[in-house]
Amino acid sequence: MSIKDIVKKLQKIENQLPYNTFVSDGNNNRINTSFYFDKDSKSGYLEVIFGDLCIGPPGFAHGGAIASVFDEAMGATAWLNAHKVMTAKLEINYLKPVPLNTKILGEFSIENIQRRNVKIGGRLVSEDEGTLFAAANGIFVVVNAKKFENKLNQDASFNKFKEFLENHK
Repeated sequence: MSIKDIVKKLQKIENQLPYNTFVSDGNNNRINTSFYFDKDSKSGYLEVIFGDLCIGPPGFAHGGAIASVFDEAMGATAWLNAHKVMTAKLEINYLKPVPLNTKILGEFSIENIQRRNVKIGGRLVSEDEGTLFAAANGIFVVVNAKKFENKLNQDASFNKFKEFLENHK
């Protein structure tokens, strides 16, 4: 089944979050993302448009903008699979330039878990899935949630995020 068909069946995660994400703040001139999670396959899916403020080479997205989308989507895939992680390593193969103001699709899944290391793979493709723009692998390290507890308890949006995660088990 195509990413486009899978996404049609899923509910957008951002509609349920109490805040904007690091990557997507609703500014269509920057990075506009819609993230989806499939509980059955435990995979994350993404629709993303890199706006004019993401310009690298003329007409194309900056590599750093692409990297931030991979980092956030792969991390979200881990968190929604109940792995509280931080990025340890992110490796991206940039295969084709990503055009600005064009819908791009992404797919992300956990490939392996060894002790505290969660290995996640992902890819960004054209809307028809005929062009592979970039592929990434990352190692995300499970952290002790207690280290964040004081910060989490002080921040109302993170408390809502905690509730959100509990509801998506």
